[in-house]
Amino acid sequence: MRYIFSLLLVVCLLFSAMPVGDGFIVATGGLHLDGLQLLILKVYEPEWKIAYRYGAECTPADRQNDEALKDAISAALRTWLEPLKALNPDRPIVDSFVYELWPDYNPNQPKDLEELRAVDLQVTFECTQATSGAQINRGYPPDVVIREGTETTFLLLSALIHELGHAFGLADTYDKGYGIMQSRGGLHRTAGNQPASMMAMAGHFHRETPITIGEDDKRGIVWLYKYFYEDLASDDCFFADYVMEEEPRGCIPKYPLIFETKHNVPKYSLQLLDEDPTVDVNAQDVGGMTALHYAVMYEKEEVVKALLAHEDIKPSLKSKQGETPLDIALATNNTDIINMFPDPPPRKEDVNRDGVVNILDLVAVASKFGEKDAGNADVNGDGVVDIRDLVLVAGAFG
Repeated sequence: MRYIFSLLLVVCLLFSAMPVGDGFIVATGGLHLDGLQLLILKVYEPEWKIAYRYGAECTPADRQNDEALKDAISAALRTWLEPLKALNPDRPIVDSFVYELWPDYNPNQPKDLEELRAVDLQVTFECTQATSGAQINRGYPPDVVIREGTETTFLLLSALIHELGHAFGLADTYDKGYGIMQSRGGLHRTAGNQPASMMAMAGHFHRETPITIGEDDKRGIVWLYKYFYEDLASDDCFFADYVMEEEPRGCIPKYPLIFETKHNVPKYSLQLLDEDPTVDVNAQDVGGMTALHYAVMYEKEEVVKALLAHEDIKPSLKSKQGETPLDIALATNNTDIINMFPDPPPRKEDVNRDGVVNILDLVAVASKFGEKDAGNADVNGDGVVDIRDLVLVAGAFG
């Protein structure tokens, strides 16, 4: 009974955590991680033993894809392991997977606990379409159930990566309550649209989403590694541009619009702008960069256009390097983006208003020297043209 209760508790915590709009949530909302048989704890083992099996309803034809299914599991596992390889290149990450075909899944048959403890992961392929799932618990390997048949379709591969994310120790980042998929912050829905994360997908997967993991996923798997291998505190998000959110307990980007603009395709930034009235379009990161800076830098023209059309945008904000978004566009000579910016007001030092400060402006000031109410020649606006106006023009040459 104690084992059953612990299993139910962990599974409920894993799948009922309320989501964040961006970011990652670890299994059970960042609590009670220790003691779980997570794959993250085994990344330095020489090989993983993986038991796979079919549902009893699968026909003989459904069972002809053994090699393709094993390749799919291996590829999905390597997708999650890839971000860890750069963390400690001197220690090889597991890359050998040994497979064993088990008898068909029978929910009414008692499990052989010793047999279970001999493997690192269980994967079941059922041939009746339904929602896939995963269970993690104390003392026994993760149990992943894929209910997308046995053909290696987009849906099967996406579901496999998602459920294996749970096996490593990550939780869902969407809200399954009330019959719809919602995220916080005013966004209408996630379910693969926002954010661009495998762990943000539920029930169905959008076919335009690549079969890979997003930046949030990569941060999540790295966080788990830091927690288990480098004694990272459970309330420390580790990444400088992330912050802990207590309810639900997870790590979220400090500046969601900057995050989406830097790391994801334009549609996610556009969705944030369209659906979240609370988003700060002028937020500046530690380098003073805004979402507009990054949209220009990464040449995301749709995002630049949308940001410049926003009523609250401040396009003249400077980074700590002293650059405005337009400065970046000029440096890259992207004329399409340059032309999106409104014409800047003329500089006071451009006395003749020809678009450049040069010797002609000095001549224009000198010709009015000593005069009052001399219009543009009174550069500093003190009512008289004098040496100070000449100095200002000379200082702005070019």
